[in-house]
Order: sequence, then structure tokens, then C-alpha cells
Amino acid sequence: MRRLIPALAGLAAMGGTALAQPPADPGAPNAGLPPIITRPGACAPATLTRMTVREISPGLAAADRRAQPRVIHRLGPDRLRSEEQPDPTRDGETRLTVITEPDIWTINLTTRSGQHAVDPGPTFEVLAPILPVGPDLPPILRTLEFGCEAAFVASNAPVPTQSVAWGSGSANAHVVTVGDQTVALLMDARRKTPLMISYSRQGRAVYAVRYDEFREGLPDRPDLFTPPKGIRLDEAFRAQPQPPKP
Repeated sequence: MRRLIPALAGLAAMGGTALAQPPADPGAPNAGLPPIITRPGACAPATLTRMTVREISPGLAAADRRAQPRVIHRLGPDRLRSEEQPDPTRDGETRLTVITEPDIWTINLTTRSGQHAVDPGPTFEVLAPILPVGPDLPPILRTLEFGCEAAFVASNAPVPTQSVAWGSGSANAHVVTVGDQTVALLMDARRKTPLMISYSRQGRAVYAVRYDEFREGLPDRPDLFTPPKGIRLDEAFRAQPQPPKP
């Protein structure tokens, strides 16, 4: 199963209780799974990539949880970590999602508790779409993911529509329009990394995200993709594998 992470808010799970343990043990239940195979065009950062993002959509209050910075790490097609700031509206809940396919942990760092789920397969791949996913979102816009923004630009809008001054440097705007839906990506002209992304429908801006940080080529840190020690987890029901779609 390709694991979809809408808004990276976490995944539901239920069941008994266990302490978090890394899945790397060769004797672990998931050790016999086939190796991850990246499908053509899949988002799979070749090196550890870290970004700090925040939503800046029109009308979104500055105090809203969605407007707070969120730190995301990605590596390959199967590993992701997303950590949010404490949510004052939920007793300081601090959400952490860690995925090392097929293992998925959703954790509240404030209470030191969470849930562990196992992706039933047969495809083990993380999806982290940037735009709000709805039934009418064009397939091409669904391929815009956190960590693979430059690849999206190279495939769909390699020629910038304009250049603008940005800090001490410059930035290029790249635009993709499908029907009445448009996504505009502002990319650092020198580093080719994202600075801001906006999404509009029928000419009206409805969603935007800003990057406070984007760094590629970081040294490997396997600890990022396992749950922190001392977390009490509810063990989720393990679903049966789903047949591949034709």
C-alpha cells in the first residue's frame, strides 16, 4: 500500500499495548518483507532531506496549529518523519509521525504515548502530498510532494514565468495550471530549493505553504526513522494485504 499522509497529521491505530522498539532486528516480524522497489516517478529523495514548513493560507490565523512550523525529514521512497509544535488547544499535544515502511508510528511527545501500525502492502511507499487532496485534484498536482519539489518543477514547469528579488539573492516562479486549478512554486534561483508554494482555484488563492528551511544531502541519521525510546504504544490491528490495483 502506498501510505498517504494527508497533512502529515498521523494515522489511526488500535489494539493492545507495547513499548516502542526499532524494526531493524533481523528476527522481527517484518524482516522477511521484500525490498522496497521504487516505481518510476515516485518521490524518493536520494539523500536525507530536512525542511521546516508552515501553512500561510489566506484567512488562516497566526495562532492556528496549521500555521506553526513543522519539521519534516524524508529519505528514499519509504522513510518519513514529521514533527509538529505543541498544540495549545489540545493541552500541548505534540504530534510526531515516523514511518519506516511498513512500520508507522503516530506519537504524542507530550504524553509519551502513541500507536504503531503495520502497512499491509503489497506496495510499501510513503506519499506526502503538499496540496490538499480532494477527489477533483488533478493527478499531476497530486505528484507534488514534500521533498521532491525540484523534481516536480523539472518535469512540469522547467521554464520560470518570472524572476523576483528574494533576500540577498533571487527566486524563480514556476507555474502549472490544469483547468481552473493553478499551483505556483517559488524556487531559490541558485539552490533550486523551494521557498513558497501557493495553490489557487478559479483565480482565487486557497492554500499556501512557506519554507523556513530546506536542506538536502544531510548525513544519514537512522535514529530519525525509529520511535523515541520510552514511548508507550498501542499496537494496531494488522490488516491483510490488499491486492494491487489493475
